[in-house]
Amino acid sequence: MKIIYQICGKISLICYIFILYQIWHLCQFGGIRPHLMIILPATAVFLASFVLWLISRKYRAKENQKNPVKTKILWAEGIVVSIATAYLIGRIIYAGIPYHGMLSWKIDQWMNQKEVTLEHDNFFEDGVEGVLTDLDNALDMPEELYLVNQYQMTFDKNGKIKTIYTFLYGQDKNGETQTYLVDYDESRGRNMTVRVNGNATTDYTEDKRLEPMLTILREASCEERVQAWAEADMGEEFEILYMGRRSFSSAAGLEYLPGDVDGDGTDAGTSRFDLLNGGGEILGFEVSLHIPDAEDVIPVRYIMEPEYISQEILDEEQEEQQTETAKEAKTWSVDNTDGTMYFFLNDDQGWRLVVADAAAGSRFYQIEKTEDGGTAWTMSNEDPFGGQIGVTEGLIFFDENLGFAGLTGASQSYSSLYMTRDGGETFTQVQLPMDSVSQIPESGTEYGFTVEDYDYIGMPQEQDGTLTVLVTTGAGEQDGILFQSSDRGATWSYAGVKEAES
Repeated sequence: MKIIYQICGKISLICYIFILYQIWHLCQFGGIRPHLMIILPATAVFLASFVLWLISRKYRAKENQKNPVKTKILWAEGIVVSIATAYLIGRIIYAGIPYHGMLSWKIDQWMNQKEVTLEHDNFFEDGVEGVLTDLDNALDMPEELYLVNQYQMTFDKNGKIKTIYTFLYGQDKNGETQTYLVDYDESRGRNMTVRVNGNATTDYTEDKRLEPMLTILREASCEERVQAWAEADMGEEFEILYMGRRSFSSAAGLEYLPGDVDGDGTDAGTSRFDLLNGGGEILGFEVSLHIPDAEDVIPVRYIMEPEYISQEILDEEQEEQQTETAKEAKTWSVDNTDGTMYFFLNDDQGWRLVVADAAAGSRFYQIEKTEDGGTAWTMSNEDPFGGQIGVTEGLIFFDENLGFAGLTGASQSYSSLYMTRDGGETFTQVQLPMDSVSQIPESGTEYGFTVEDYDYIGMPQEQDGTLTVLVTTGAGEQDGILFQSSDRGATWSYAGVKEAES
């Protein structure tokens, strides 16, 4: 009995720690089957040895009480068990913290992932409403749903749904926002995987409502179009894609559908897609039907209650947006759509270099001024650069009168600097005393440059009333010759060189 007591005690202790270790390893890294193959036999051994240890301990109780050495050993074993238990259970708990172990992912999956059977799996027979019915029966979804990104669904020529992907959200009966990331692939089975309680931008934008898609699909001739494509052997799988209200600058593929898609009781759409020939865009709720494997086939874009927005209105909106962007900028900014350069001294006063003409990569500019934050612009100078053409390098004003504008060539290997003292009414070209330069950067000497090679004048910077410009050999260079002015640009003096940081 003494031997059984000693051996079983050690075995049960080792098995206990070993089982806890395996449980932690399972929680941290996953792999249920291989771990169960180890944990189950170890548990059986632990239980058998522990029971034998308890039985033998009853017979050894009196002897152990009289033996202080045995008592100390028992206490030591208890301490080992306590430390091992605390450490391994702590590691198991840590593995359950999000992103720290496989257990955390399993907990997240258990709490936030649902499996919903797709009963209505034929698009032609049940429509998208069938899919939503299956989801609603299982998840009790809100009545009004919105898109986070898109609704995308593929199906075969008979309407059998192959894949579904969408990210939806809505407000439940308690006013709480609920999200639903739906993923379905027929090859994985009949269940749709739905992740709930996800992070998403849920701003309840009317342009992202889901209901307009259902309204459009009730009127769209999707089945007839798919059958025509299938008979022409143009593809075996087809797809609908809905992204809410969209804009189009081309009429290609657009198909007008009459109806009330926004629910206001009237049909206010236009079918005059030919208006796009004069520019502008068509804006409306739209569902695309296309063949994923046939990129050369133009999608059919079913659109209901489309609105035509003229190019003039778009230009005005672009100008307003660019003006607001320019106000927020700390320096000049450029409208990439037309090349106009803006600079605002404050919320009210601003200037812009507008492209009046362009040819061969160069532009001819005019400068305009605003006193009311960009609501109205007036011409300040029709030819600020004295007939020179190029590309604007910068535009900056240090007060309502003193300002500078830079003009560079298309190659950006040289530039000129122009100054105004009357708020942009007149400009004069800045002439720097290059003949007073006594030194050029070391890098210039290494490349064999001379003072004449330094002909790219950067935009000035101001500090403590002193203006400084850096002259380099080309755009983007960091080392060059410095010139400064302490009289607001009236005169300039050589101020040494600037070496690029290595």
